[in-house]
Amino acid sequence: MALDPIIFLTVLILNFVNFDKKLIIVYGVIAGFLAEIMVVSLNYGRSFGDTIILRIIAANLQSVLAYYIIRYFKSRKLKQK
Repeated sequence: MALDPIIFLTVLILNFVNFDKKLIIVYGVIAGFLAEIMVVSLNYGRSFGDTIILRIIAANLQSVLAYYIIRYFKSRKLKQK
């Protein structure tokens, strides 16, 4: 998917704003919808919902990855103090 870096940045920012393990799926759904909206608005040949399930799945995987990356660096920062 061409929007993978944008999806990853979206979930990374959302995880920085509110770092909570319970919200990983919510962040993935939000990023998936945003990616689908961006694709539909930029590509007139596509209709909304064509690949939304795939985008939500990809965004959820990236949200989990972003959560663990942030958790790793936060725990590392606390160990250095």
